Amino acid sequence: MDAPKLYLSHDADSDWLNALELGAVDDAQPPESWRGVDESFGYLCDGPDGREIGFKVLGFSCFDPEDPNLSAIWGEPRFDVPMLGLRDASPGEITLAARSRFDGRSSLNRRFFHAAMEAQGRKALELWLGCLESGDAMAHHALGYTYFELGRYSEAYRHLRHYTEIAPQGSWNWCWLGKAALAVGQRKEATYAFRRAIQLTGEGEDETDAPDLLKELGSASPVDRPREA
Repeated sequence: MDAPKLYLSHDADSDWLNALELGAVDDAQPPESWRGVDESFGYLCDGPDGREIGFKVLGFSCFDPEDPNLSAIWGEPRFDVPMLGLRDASPGEITLAARSRFDGRSSLNRRFFHAAMEAQGRKALELWLGCLESGDAMAHHALGYTYFELGRYSEAYRHLRHYTEIAPQGSWNWCWLGKAALAVGQRKEATYAFRRAIQLTGEGEDETDAPDLLKELGSASPVDRPREA
């Protein structure tokens, strides 16, 4: 099997490095999809017993990949990182090369991300599109609610539905999908999404306004999520 090809994202302010397959995010993942090596380094897998699709490093500026306690990250699994020109590389090699590549600076996608967080309206939309086009799949969520606030509901729905597929454990991800689904006339999917947001809140995720929205929708019976919208 070919080695996964990783996309790098570095946030200098929050001091982390993500190295994940393009299109994957570390946000709102099931806990069982993570395999920790130590408190700073963990692999993200494509399921509880799935293959590793990348890793995350916390405290990246101080992270020492050559620490003897981290010897495991110099073996398997191995990855390709086109951004760094690396093939069949260990996470240890990747972290060293990434430190040299970014040299304390945030990656381009995170610069778009932070600028977009400070903007509003069409300017925010332009910056979120730049973030997504630079490879950061986390921008799908913000693009979704930005399109929604601009009244562009079909585009909002598309991005928000995709984000619940790649970040399934976020209560606000589902709540926003419910809002967009309702706006485009998908009442059954909106009901499912609001119920899922409520369920996740009960599992410890952030509280949302899904209960009020569900009450307004006027549905009290269980609804299966449609296969297609």
